[in-house]
Amino acid sequence: MAATLAEIAKRVGVHQSTVSAVLNRSRATIRVSDQTRQRILAVARELQYRPSFSAQSLAKGRTNSLGMICGDIHSPHFSELASRAMQEAEARGYHLLLSVAQWITQENNLGCLETLMGRGVDGVIAWGSGLSPQTPLYEQILRERFPLVLCSEQVGDLSSIDSDWHGGIGEAVEYLKRRGHDRVCFVGYRNGWHDPQHSPDPKRPAFIEACRRHAVEPREIYMTKLSDLEEAEAMGAAMADAKPRETAFLVYSDYTAFGFCRGLLNRGVRVPQDVSVVGMDGTRMGQYYHPALTTIAQDRELIVAEAIDMTLRMIENQEEPGRRVILPTRLIVRESA
Repeated sequence: MAATLAEIAKRVGVHQSTVSAVLNRSRATIRVSDQTRQRILAVARELQYRPSFSAQSLAKGRTNSLGMICGDIHSPHFSELASRAMQEAEARGYHLLLSVAQWITQENNLGCLETLMGRGVDGVIAWGSGLSPQTPLYEQILRERFPLVLCSEQVGDLSSIDSDWHGGIGEAVEYLKRRGHDRVCFVGYRNGWHDPQHSPDPKRPAFIEACRRHAVEPREIYMTKLSDLEEAEAMGAAMADAKPRETAFLVYSDYTAFGFCRGLLNRGVRVPQDVSVVGMDGTRMGQYYHPALTTIAQDRELIVAEAIDMTLRMIENQEEPGRRVILPTRLIVRESA
């Protein structure tokens, strides 16, 4: 039979509440010496104590778990964000449940959110939710004050953390102009179900505004799949074969830029000798690509930390839903431009 808190307390010679405070990482004000704490942990291991997750959840009214919705974790952007979020959640005594949305349909994203809520998580951090105002799930989240933080989108009165792309993209366009490029091509992404009225893509407007401000002629081409390296490679090859050929590209993500550069190189077009390529996101992986990728970086660590802190404050009823945080972006110059 599984050991109980009472058995551990009897063996150590302390009150059961002391054992509970140590093993359940309680925030109670019980003071426990390090020697006693280590003794409790040793006895718990010896007796093979396992806490009852369901009992703890019923007692606390919480599961001490957070949900996170993100895109394809093949992408360094989302794998790095997920890894950071796990570290941040665990540091605060929470488990992180990850749900990967392929962003094929709006229903796919909504299904991820509904699944996490059905698992009883205490809150959700979402890169892409599929939510729209005045829909049943949106109204339920507001009515029940469910702790939800949206990253990279703003929907109605929900809490959100986003990046201001104007700063970083403006720096990139100005930098390319100084390098002699009077025209810059934006390699974007279009999703068939995305609703620009409620959550517009912020990167394209920032690009258009930066080109206008720095007297650079904008060009635009678009992919249909955000994390498809084959499509990005084919687009790079097509741009290499185009007459006349563009000389500067601003690519929607670092991951897409990897495939795009490969398509250029396969056609004998060198980066950066023949064309300049700038990615977006600021992934660590970009600095190890060859050539190292010049990129427009978000403050990814701060985004994750702020998102988790905001979610936990709503869980603890220390914050009302609806706060919005906007964080800056910046250009990191490496070898590809």
